[in-house]
Amino acid sequence: MKQALDELKAIPGVVGVCLFSVQEGLLQSNLPGIFKPDKLIAVGKQLAKLLAAGRMSFDDLNDLSLHYDESVIVARELSKGLTIFVICDPSFNHNLLTMSLNLLQEDWHDQSTTHADLVSSSPAASVVEREAKPDPLMAELKAALAKVLGPMAAIIFDEIQQLWLQKGGATAQIDDLLEMIHDEIGDPEKIATYKALAAPLLQK
Repeated sequence: MKQALDELKAIPGVVGVCLFSVQEGLLQSNLPGIFKPDKLIAVGKQLAKLLAAGRMSFDDLNDLSLHYDESVIVARELSKGLTIFVICDPSFNHNLLTMSLNLLQEDWHDQSTTHADLVSSSPAASVVEREAKPDPLMAELKAALAKVLGPMAAIIFDEIQQLWLQKGGATAQIDDLLEMIHDEIGDPEKIATYKALAAPLLQK
């Protein structure tokens, strides 16, 4: 994958490329050092949310382009939860970049490279995130949040779960996760609804 990202960077006008996972954060980047990882993670989260929101209105949405005075950001979801975004000069060759992204996406689906492979090879992924295993309770809590916040709940829950694991590590307590979710919901009435939905799940 690193070679593929470097090939994208070689396109005239492309400053650099990032691979971002909603679950694991920043996986790969060949941007100059001035682009700090924490900022790239913040950008990746926002782009993932925008892509998810865009697909609610346009099922066939592929790319998202944000145009600024001095730069352009082009983002695409390679697979569920995995976003690639490219930072370019305004004069970049849009058609060439789109064609290259199409080829990359085809290769991505054809190759045996898995999401887990990227995580295990990424210096940005924490030990806690790499060792995390699917948890039925987390899936049920996420589904309950969707009943309160709608389609964006999955992305919001994944971000909160990631922060929760980073803060608590192996000693992370479920009460701390719920408190973070309540803070994110914000609305007292919706918080009460979520508590009512979560209570029987926790009793299991």
